Amino acid sequence: MGGEEETDFWSATIEAFAPLQLTSPELTPKLLKRPPFRFIHDIVTSINARFAAYDHIFRPEQLNAANIDSKEKKIEYLTMLTEYVGSLLGKKVDVSVKKIVAGSEPERTNIFLQCIAKAVGCAQQDKAKRCGTASPVKDEKKTADIESRPSNVEKRDGAATRNAVVDVASSERKCEDSEKALEKVKLATEAENFFKKLSAFGQFKLEGQESVKEVGNSIVAMYKELQNETEETQPSALPQEALETAIKRQMDSVQQLQALEDENRDLLDKLIGLLS
Repeated sequence: MGGEEETDFWSATIEAFAPLQLTSPELTPKLLKRPPFRFIHDIVTSINARFAAYDHIFRPEQLNAANIDSKEKKIEYLTMLTEYVGSLLGKKVDVSVKKIVAGSEPERTNIFLQCIAKAVGCAQQDKAKRCGTASPVKDEKKTADIESRPSNVEKRDGAATRNAVVDVASSERKCEDSEKALEKVKLATEAENFFKKLSAFGQFKLEGQESVKEVGNSIVAMYKELQNETEETQPSALPQEALETAIKRQMDSVQQLQALEDENRDLLDKLIGLLS
């Protein structure tokens, strides 16, 4: 007897990283089924090399995986990363760094990796904002000067608060725009793959200019036509084996059309959600 079928929790991770187009490491199901620490570090390093998104939250020695040579150092690195990603996304990343290091709960680790991919745009904006902020020493001096002056304190504090609110709102909008851009790239890839499936099916010619809606409607029409076939037929003169083969092919076509219809509906829903 065969074993139980595996739950695919890694394909979503591969899809999440597709828009980033990282050259390494290769995100294979084998590695994602139980992501080792070095694999995760290599992913973050590759993101930093391409987007310079997360390098500013680590100490210089932590950027080299060879220096993270103990369980405690790995836990520290992952804790810094999970807390930072959570702050960018505005939610706690539900994962145990100790279990990541131990190689357990790979499903949650994959969700964590998806969060890392999703937060790249936000991390870039946050880094740019930090680089444009005055140094802590200067900030402390400004604070001391303000506190030493009894006049205009409330006025200055109010202006600083308003500026901070504007900066945060601007950063959030840029973060949302970046995420939306990544989502557009991902959706464009899905649409391209869908059209390839239609072309491979052999009943559609996609060289001309046709909308997704028109192609989707044609799929629905063909599927309904196959379902509502009510013409009376005469007994076939074909051998039983050939007849069974023909029926099986017809059933396979119906199933393929149904799958295409479902995928088309899902793709349309995503497009509507993105444009709304």
